[in-house]
Amino acid sequence: MNTLLKYIFLLAPFIFISSCTPTNKDAISYFGGKIINPKSGFVLLYHEDALIDSLTLDKEDTFIGSYKNFKEGLYSFKHGNEHQYVYFEPKDSILIRLNTWDFDETLVFSGLGAHKNNILIDWFLEGEREYKNADLLNMFRLKPTIFKSKMDSLLNVRQQKIDLFKADNNDLPKEYLMVLDIIVNYPIYIRFEEYPMYQKHYNQTKYFPEIAPDFYNFRKNININNHSLKYFSPLNNYITYRLYNTTYKKGFSSNSNEFTEALLNTIAENITDEKLKNIFLYKMLLNNFLNKSSCNLNKNNFNTYFKLSSDIEGKKQAQKILNDVKNLHAGEMLEDFKITDYLKTKRSVQKITKNKNSVVYFWNPTYISNARLIKRTDYLIKKFPKVNFILVKITDIDSDYVHGIDIKKQYYLEDSSKANHFLTCKIPRALLINEKGSIVNGYANISSPLFNKQVEKLQKQ
Repeated sequence: MNTLLKYIFLLAPFIFISSCTPTNKDAISYFGGKIINPKSGFVLLYHEDALIDSLTLDKEDTFIGSYKNFKEGLYSFKHGNEHQYVYFEPKDSILIRLNTWDFDETLVFSGLGAHKNNILIDWFLEGEREYKNADLLNMFRLKPTIFKSKMDSLLNVRQQKIDLFKADNNDLPKEYLMVLDIIVNYPIYIRFEEYPMYQKHYNQTKYFPEIAPDFYNFRKNININNHSLKYFSPLNNYITYRLYNTTYKKGFSSNSNEFTEALLNTIAENITDEKLKNIFLYKMLLNNFLNKSSCNLNKNNFNTYFKLSSDIEGKKQAQKILNDVKNLHAGEMLEDFKITDYLKTKRSVQKITKNKNSVVYFWNPTYISNARLIKRTDYLIKKFPKVNFILVKITDIDSDYVHGIDIKKQYYLEDSSKANHFLTCKIPRALLINEKGSIVNGYANISSPLFNKQVEKLQKQ
């Protein structure tokens, strides 16, 4: 069966479904599709942070699920380590088709309700392209009034396109229009929030530039306490930049010991929605801790978090981080523990790292995708050829090794390993160990801007 016939065969049930849609009172929604080059045997469907369904791929790599009285709103679906959003109305029957080699770029929606989602993914990709646009990046060098004029022009063009789309689709839900507005306009709003930081960098000044109050007029139309979209990453990306900008304007440098504590207080002052506030408090605490790429944490930051957050589970996780950091400090000799290779042989970490400057990276697929891990590992191995890099998977250990990385460098952690005692929070952690078996850094982070210099120093030992 050729590709066209397969696609028509897959689409046929949706043609039937769309033509027999029940009334809204007993509406049944359908979600299905085809995954090309699948990374796993299922697709996960979420509403906010709750798992709605796990949809199994058949032998043709297709899937389908039906849902009675589906709540209208923004959902997300995940396959492998990638995810994207889909907006549902109760009557919708939506089919997706994508190739995991270019997840977002190949994603196409069809079926009843597809038009709403295709415009969202088109604008999402447009935002990604613009973020890499050198001409737009150079606009950060402009004076505030000129920069604002350029950005306002871009926003006007976007609004005209949105108005045309709305004119052709006059029955669009109110929440969907909020989602569309966020995807279309918030990447530009982020540039406004970034502007002072870039200006400070380009002008090599100690302080942020003086900016007229009307520079941020767009903020009047933004609700950063949007409860219904609290898990929508384009909105959360904007909120993140705004929180950082607000904290910088208070006079705190990101390199100062007080910055994280000030940022946490900024969150508490500006976000009133309890759940959203808790999400950001934990996110910022964790991000800033990991960016330090060191086990020398600032306990004041954690104490401030415990005081401001009402999230019990988040507090438990933060306490686990504190407990894990107590183990494996610089200057200590690495105690032995077992890691398992993909021939299911338990190996001694001391023997694997003996007489070698080594990086042992304990990784978790929740925090880093396979594609990102491959790219980062390949870069590090080429840049630091004298360092022995070892990857140890600490969750989902029953799944396959990462294709694209030398299998001889890959291991996983069984429940019986002593290493679990210092990995209770399951957050990625890299150990830097010199050739004598002494720990140089007990809590490094391969995504930190400091990591390369830390490995470079290890290589020279």
